[in-house]
Amino acid sequence: MFFYDESINTCPNMTVDKISDVKINLQGAIKDLDYQIQSLSQQDPLFGFISSKYIRCGKENCRCKQSPKSQHGPYFYLRLEPEYKFTKYLGKRIPDAVEERIIIGSTIKELERKRKKLNLTLEKIDNL
Repeated sequence: MFFYDESINTCPNMTVDKISDVKINLQGAIKDLDYQIQSLSQQDPLFGFISSKYIRCGKENCRCKQSPKSQHGPYFYLRLEPEYKFTKYLGKRIPDAVEERIIIGSTIKELERKRKKLNLTLEKIDNL
């Protein structure tokens, strides 16, 4: 695993060799992230989140009609990207497989953010 030192943005007296070493480390870190993203992408990720809500059923004599605190639920829903417009009802329990796939999707998103940050830093170095 490669590591990157953020001090390069604040150290104007870096030598060419030090800059070259930092670039190599950044490129290695980016390559590592690409590999992790590719590996996780093969595990059928879901990009979105799970939400829950309580509902009133509409039956005349039901407890949920008399008291707002006595609503039914929680019922779980899967909201998917893009823009979270797609919603799928999951039921009263979140299936383990769905939860795992959401975690994989979130992990991929985080790795992509890190990769983007490292690429921007690499561009800054190239423009020195």
